[in-house]
Amino acid sequence: MSYFGNVDFQSLTYTEKGIYNYLKDNTDKIPFMHVRDIATEAHAGSSSVMRLIHKMGFESFKDFKTYVKKQSASKADSHNYFQTLSENDFPDSLEDTIDEIAKQILLSDNLIFTGVGASGLICDYASRRFAGIGINSFSFSDVTYPIASKLRNTAYTFVVALSISGETNEIIEVLSSLRANKDITIASITPNTKSTIADLSDYVLPYAVEERRIGFHFDLTSQLPAVFLIESLTEAVFQQSKEEEA
Repeated sequence: MSYFGNVDFQSLTYTEKGIYNYLKDNTDKIPFMHVRDIATEAHAGSSSVMRLIHKMGFESFKDFKTYVKKQSASKADSHNYFQTLSENDFPDSLEDTIDEIAKQILLSDNLIFTGVGASGLICDYASRRFAGIGINSFSFSDVTYPIASKLRNTAYTFVVALSISGETNEIIEVLSSLRANKDITIASITPNTKSTIADLSDYVLPYAVEERRIGFHFDLTSQLPAVFLIESLTEAVFQQSKEEEA
C-alpha cells in the first residue's frame, strides 16, 4: 500500500524511489520546503521530484504539501486523543486527599461504592478491586434499596459516590439519607466540586473532563479519570495496610 496517494511503489524508477523514501521519512519538514529543497536533500533533480508528485496523483506541489499538512494534523489529533489523562486534570492536593481517604477506609468496617449508569459499572469494578486487597467492600447501584436502614446499627462505614454531573438525583437521595448517620463518612469522585453530591461529601476527589452526551440520556464522557482515581486509592490503601503490618 502506498504511503502517499495510490502510486505503485514497485513501478517507480530508482531515483523516484529514493525521493519517495525521503518524503515518507520527512513528512514533518515537507510543509516548510520548496521543490528544490527536497531535490537537494534526496540527491535528485527538481523535475524528478515533480514527476513523482504527479505520479502520486497531485496536480501541483502545493496540493501535495496541503495533503501532507492535513495528514500530520490528523495524526497529531489522534495522538492527543490517547493522552486522555494529564496531571493538570487533577488538583495539586490530590495525593494528600487520597492518603487521608485511604486511612479512613482502613479504619472502616464497610466500604460501599454507589453510582448509576456507567458510574455504577465503575463501582462494581472498584468494589472487586478493594475486595482483592482484603477490604470488606461492595457495590450499591439499586438506589431503591433502603440502604440507610441496613446501615443504621452497623459500625463505621465509608461510602464512595461516583457521578460525572454531581447532580444525579438517585445518588443525592441515597447520600441525603445517609448523611444523618454519624458512623458514615462519604467521599465523592466527581468533576463538579460545586455540585450537590460534592456538598453532601466529607471528601471530594475531583478531576477535569470534557462532558459529552448524545441526546439527553446517553453519556459518552470518559470514565478513565474516575478509574484512575479508584486505582490510585486502591494502591494507597494497599501500601498503608502493608506499612501497618510491618
